[in-house]
Amino acid sequence: MAMKASDEQAGLEDLSRALRFPSTIFGAMADEDVEARCEDADWQEVPNELRRVLAHHRGSVDYMLLILKRAARFARRHSLRLAGPPWLDITCVDDVAAGAMYVVPLDMSPKKSLVWDERFLSRLADQDLLKGFFMVSFCGRQAD
Repeated sequence: MAMKASDEQAGLEDLSRALRFPSTIFGAMADEDVEARCEDADWQEVPNELRRVLAHHRGSVDYMLLILKRAARFARRHSLRLAGPPWLDITCVDDVAAGAMYVVPLDMSPKKSLVWDERFLSRLADQDLLKGFFMVSFCGRQAD
């Protein structure tokens, strides 16, 4: 059954809100007042930009939300505290919204965060959830 346009729009707005306000998904691992940054679009434009990404890849809002929720659950399970605002980068190539990346800064060194990022991506790969058009990545904020 195909998703109605109004349901898709509501899903995109919910996803956009979850990306913008990480505490809604990451819970206590993120400060309540942290607002993510969006590199290339205003937050009001994000649902439409995400729609373009999904249309290009024949993807679903549910998949993107699943990956975001998996990242949040992984962070909570391993007590990985966010160290500031994540940022959303929607990549466009030749006017095609090619993909989106959500980078989550952790309260640790870049070297340590790389290990956690690799573990998270490995878990997604093991579950055949790496589709490439939407990625959540962890990065560090402090020097070793």
